[in-house]
Amino acid sequence: MRFLPYGLFRGEAQTASMPSSDTFSILVSQRARKSFIVRTCYLERGNGLAPIIDREFQPDRNGKVRNRSSKALVLGAIIVAVLMVGAIAGLLAQIVNNKESHQSESPAKIPARITYTVRSPILINGNGDFTAANGIVSGSGTASDPFIIADWDITASSDHGIWIQGTDAHFILRNCQVHDSSGMYDGLMLYNCVNGTVENNDFWNDGGGIVLSSSSGNTLINNTCISNPDSDGINLASSSNNTLINNTCNSNGAAGIGLFDSDNNTLVNNSCSSNNYGMYLYVSSNNNTICNNSCSNSLVDGIHLISSSGNALSNNNCSSNHAWGIFLDYSNNNTLNNNNCSSNSNDGMMLESSSNNNTLVSNRGFWNVYNGIDVVSSRDNTLVSNNWSSNGYDGAYIGYSANTTLDSNNCSSNNRWGVQAGHSSWVTMLRNQLCENGQYGMCFWSTSSNNTAFNNTFIGNNGAGSVYDSGHIQAIDDGTDNRWNSTEGYGNYWSDWTSPDVLPPYGVVDSPYVIAGSAGAEDYFPLTTAVEPIPEFGMMPIVVMVILAAIFLTNGARRRKAS
Repeated sequence: MRFLPYGLFRGEAQTASMPSSDTFSILVSQRARKSFIVRTCYLERGNGLAPIIDREFQPDRNGKVRNRSSKALVLGAIIVAVLMVGAIAGLLAQIVNNKESHQSESPAKIPARITYTVRSPILINGNGDFTAANGIVSGSGTASDPFIIADWDITASSDHGIWIQGTDAHFILRNCQVHDSSGMYDGLMLYNCVNGTVENNDFWNDGGGIVLSSSSGNTLINNTCISNPDSDGINLASSSNNTLINNTCNSNGAAGIGLFDSDNNTLVNNSCSSNNYGMYLYVSSNNNTICNNSCSNSLVDGIHLISSSGNALSNNNCSSNHAWGIFLDYSNNNTLNNNNCSSNSNDGMMLESSSNNNTLVSNRGFWNVYNGIDVVSSRDNTLVSNNWSSNGYDGAYIGYSANTTLDSNNCSSNNRWGVQAGHSSWVTMLRNQLCENGQYGMCFWSTSSNNTAFNNTFIGNNGAGSVYDSGHIQAIDDGTDNRWNSTEGYGNYWSDWTSPDVLPPYGVVDSPYVIAGSAGAEDYFPLTTAVEPIPEFGMMPIVVMVILAAIFLTNGARRRKAS
């Protein structure tokens, strides 16, 4: 083989002779590596020259040379750009959604320097008493120019600190502090009042912090009501259409916020911790909105409803209470959505004593001493997509109840049972995840009848392995007329019973799964595939794809540069 020293250089047509083998090499000096490109070599064969084409440099129809590696780089760059745009768009959407879901949240307030003036308690009885002598510092009482009561320091030892009654003029009470009634009087009493705004005030060591009685259309925002030993931080009695936002009501003798016979109020972003009750709604307190509140570390319950209906409780934190997270007693038609009821000393949630027609969706209850939820002596309740896992006893207990639906809940890793139904009938359990519970995944106890379970996923309950073992069956039925498959022929998935499946209908194990218990029950259509929810990973897959694509393109560029 013949070649010029240091290889073949741009613009030169070189010839080479070589053995019969079709392969040859060209030596290139380190010094010349960056200064030449081999485009076409000619192999001398007999009387002719056979071109050897570098496939990296093929001309197009116009004779222009195109680098296939460059084309791949451009294509990869386009893919990365598209993925990045998708990731950014998704993240922006999540930011917007998060902003919308928390639009009621206000940024942390920075306390202003307030110069208080000490004065005696204030009593305003009717619009005519909005005078300077009664603490008015400005305003005319209209919506655009409300009366202002501000910057007073009041010791409420002889009467309610501020008492306003029988008014419909617009007023704002702000930046006052009322304290030390020794439990005899309230810090603020609004009786038969409308159009009032109470903001940025402090009430402590009073009988109750703020009391609204027979009052409506008022707004309470950014007030602090703490350490009032004999009553609630804020109490609404026979009052409606009031708004309570961002109030701190901690360490009070009764509830952080208490409602009695009060309807259509909105309670958002309030802190109600370390009270007897975080919040309670008592005796026909209906159609209230309770959202994004913290009701933790209570001596009894986080939120307690008694004989109250049509309320919407969402996104509240009701954890680490000494009894229940949320307790419904004789309360109907309420909606509980996305509340956190974990680490309570009793159950996460309780529906008791004819609490009927309630809907519970996407709530969480972990690490409670007893159960994630109890439904006792109640009927027609719907429990959907809740997660009651890792509790001391059961994920869900249904006792002495009827027409309860459990759909798509996760009741896993509980110390005893995933779901148990005792003395209950017409309970429907479908699409639930029942995995790795210490005892049975699902139980129908004696006197439980006409219940149905299908499309549920049973994995590793009661010590079950991958092969059926009569000593480790995953469910038990001691009731009567309970069914373990639907009328359409859908059974449940059992991790220890997934084959054989050689006979139609396919997707169903050819022989039934035998359930433990005195009922002699069987799942006649055990499924071969788990019924699992689709996990939500957000934007993570796109981010990972972008990173991998960037790494691939970078490595490719380095290899081309090195060669």
